[in-house]
Amino acid sequence: RSLPVLQLQKNSTPPDLYLVDKTGFHLFLSHTWQSGQDQVAVIKRQLQLCLPGVRIFLDIDDLADISALETYVTKSTAVLLFLSKGYFASRNCLREVRRSEQAAKPLVLVHESDLGKGGVSFDDSRAECPEDLRNFVFNGRSTIRLNRIG
Repeated sequence: RSLPVLQLQKNSTPPDLYLVDKTGFHLFLSHTWQSGQDQVAVIKRQLQLCLPGVRIFLDIDDLADISALETYVTKSTAVLLFLSKGYFASRNCLREVRRSEQAAKPLVLVHESDLGKGGVSFDDSRAECPEDLRNFVFNGRSTIRLNRIG
């Protein structure tokens, strides 16, 4: 089943997916491998179907050097945090969140609530977030709950 390509309401054309840095990304997908890898891979593929030409960073596709993780965040326009079990216990996820805060990146929060699929309660995820990052991550932000169809 194909997804419709997103279009601008004012003129029914696809959005211009401009990047200042041509080596950068529109979106960085931050997740923990143990409970979010499959879900973010699906998110990336679905967004690519809806927004042809979008550049989305996903470690299994784009990571050449783990020591440059912060550089990938810096080169991204926005960062999606996939909140699942163990997210805030991951050293690399914390590196990504801290760099996002330092670079004032816009965040998108997606929450995996299905405990059978690596989910965690939203309250537990918030409590597990280091106190020094809690305001940046959670205050004034809406959260998208991951929903599976079919």
